[in-house]
Amino acid sequence: MIGLLPGSTIEAELSRRGIAESLLAPMFIPGGLVLSQVAEITGLAPHTIQNWIKRGFVSPPKAKRYSRDQLSRLLIINALKDSLQIESIIALCAHAGAFMGADGMNDAALYFRFADALGALGAGIPARGAMRTAVEESLTDFNEPYAGAKARLVNVLEIMLLAYSSSVLHQNAERLLRALDL
Repeated sequence: MIGLLPGSTIEAELSRRGIAESLLAPMFIPGGLVLSQVAEITGLAPHTIQNWIKRGFVSPPKAKRYSRDQLSRLLIINALKDSLQIESIIALCAHAGAFMGADGMNDAALYFRFADALGALGAGIPARGAMRTAVEESLTDFNEPYAGAKARLVNVLEIMLLAYSSSVLHQNAERLLRALDL
């Protein structure tokens, strides 16, 4: 299934596991992305990105270069912002990182798992049981740092998938509403 990586303008074969990581990782070989590149990838206006940094939703770039985690945080926010408050999205990201032990679950790893789960679902809005199955499949290689960590991560990713599905439905409804020319 060809579509856009969640929260991005990048077209990809979403059903291919690891596609988000394989497309995004090479972009950081030169040492990070500049604001114009981040804006192009996310489809966000540069002033929106800078506002989110100013508000503390994303850490500031170092030497005007954005890291993989910063881009991933922006992609997560962008993918979910139509259905969740940004503060809730930030709390979800923090929750995913906080309970995973010393190494944590950084934003890039969370985004890649989210993209994998989304790709496993295929087209359309799936039932909740299918979402849980897709999330669990995206975590088959996840090494739990302590008992119960994987179950908590499953919940975070399932919330993200539900919110993303809600965003897609919202965007489709808005598009149909505009077509009515009210």
